[in-house]
Amino acid sequence: MGMTKKELLKLVDEAIDLEEKSIPVYRKHLGTALFWSGLPEWERKQLGIYLNILAKESGKHAVKLAALKEKIEKGGKDVY
Repeated sequence: MGMTKKELLKLVDEAIDLEEKSIPVYRKHLGTALFWSGLPEWERKQLGIYLNILAKESGKHAVKLAALKEKIEKGGKDVY
């Protein structure tokens, strides 16, 4: 079963929105939780590094999704 270009673009837009909006919110909340966690400073710093990596990877995903969207928009196909 396939989907139309319009349906696929909607899914890609939702994925882009998720990467651009949700991940920063999660990062902020997790950062606050780390602050109040009572974990040793070294562990908090390590987890902070992982959160930064997650944010960077999310940015890369958003760029790739935007490129995918552009490719789909330019393509002549209407069923995927």
